[in-house]
Amino acid sequence: MSNILQVTNPVNDNGRNVINTQTKNLTESQQLQNPVDPTRVVRADGQTGNRTGDAMSEAANIVVDYESNYGAFIKRLGEGQELPRLLEQFFQAENASVLFSGDEAAAPLLEQLFSAMQMNSPEELLAFLQTQMEQQAKFSGPFFDGLRKLLSENRSDAAREAVLSFLRSYNSMSSGAHTLKQMKALTEDIGRLMLRQFKGEYQDILDDMDWDAAEGQTGSNAAVLNQRLIPFLATYISRTHDYGPVRSAVMLFIFHSVQYEEGNQDRLMQLFDRLMRIRGFDQVFDKEEAYGELGRLLSGGEKTEDSFADVFSKLVGRGADGAAGLENIQQFYNIMNGMLVNESVYLPLVHLLLPFRFGEEQVMSEMWVDPDSEGEGAEGRRIKMLLKFDIRSLGRFDLVLVMENRQVGMQLYVPPVLKERAEHISRDVTGIFRKSGFRVEQLLVREKKSDLKVMDVFPEIREKERTINVRI
Repeated sequence: MSNILQVTNPVNDNGRNVINTQTKNLTESQQLQNPVDPTRVVRADGQTGNRTGDAMSEAANIVVDYESNYGAFIKRLGEGQELPRLLEQFFQAENASVLFSGDEAAAPLLEQLFSAMQMNSPEELLAFLQTQMEQQAKFSGPFFDGLRKLLSENRSDAAREAVLSFLRSYNSMSSGAHTLKQMKALTEDIGRLMLRQFKGEYQDILDDMDWDAAEGQTGSNAAVLNQRLIPFLATYISRTHDYGPVRSAVMLFIFHSVQYEEGNQDRLMQLFDRLMRIRGFDQVFDKEEAYGELGRLLSGGEKTEDSFADVFSKLVGRGADGAAGLENIQQFYNIMNGMLVNESVYLPLVHLLLPFRFGEEQVMSEMWVDPDSEGEGAEGRRIKMLLKFDIRSLGRFDLVLVMENRQVGMQLYVPPVLKERAEHISRDVTGIFRKSGFRVEQLLVREKKSDLKVMDVFPEIREKERTINVRI
């Protein structure tokens, strides 16, 4: 029988094995793209490329993509680098007025927005920045500072579990309206993909859901979810054997349902009562004041419907709906997507957007803060910050700051127009910090030649990508 597999190498007249150049060239021409990397989960075929883009081009009705959750977060974080530039254009009064020139309802909103952004004194600016920080950082304020202190002073497992359970429930409750919107969008996706003969009963169940339910009032919707909707979806999958996009969307829907139900206000109150019974609570909180603070949190704090954040979100929503012209819809969606990175469970940083006008100057600032950089050492907390701001008349600035035990180290990157004044800037900035009681250990002022990336300043974000993590 002929050796069709060519198992052995040919042998020359001297009895030495030689390389078959034809086979070698054939091997090299294969250009295999699936090297084994044990530190990552790779696609089954080992190919590289944009998996999401391929999936969307192959099937436009896919509900859930199968990238790594963390990989998708890293991608979104990189795309968010364009957010400040988009907002710079939006917050210019002349641009915004032109964008919404055909929308009469937007005119009073624009007036409120620019009025809220205008600052005429340092004290007014400080109050504005503090308000925005409190509204954008969910777990900020004296109450949550007290919980952090309670955790640091009480190392028992019972205390830690009580605090974290309360925080999880509060996070779910305060995100209830957002979670409901995600669930509603998923039910619409499922309905489009479902077989026609099941759609009537499915819609009857959905009609009993209250998609505008108040945050914390989950009882009625939870009954519909647990007794009717989720059992119906489980039965549908078992009867139709649809293990594709419908099953993927249902799994994600159930995940959101669990989070939504965890935000029940009665459950939150039970967890708070349990929290007050742990050892050391009385040393950190006055019980009456703690109840008052909880009531303020449940009522949504002191935030008003005419606040800067509310007016801005309404305008962005109108722009995404096409009120600023169909050609600008994508721009407003990019703004919304860039801001949603703050909702990611993978973001270990506090991310704040702080646009304002001081006198005649228009400033767009963005702040990334790690309040516990490298953990809490013997000398106290180590805070790392990246502050990016653009002064319209000067240009863009980047500031990297590390603070520990009232000692500060900084790197300030200034626009080219200010590079000759580096020494003067260094002296003035150092004086400002010293007046506030800080000691400046190092201050480098350099010309800004490129934008600092978040993952370059906080490399620990990129390092976490090495872990195994897949989507549902």
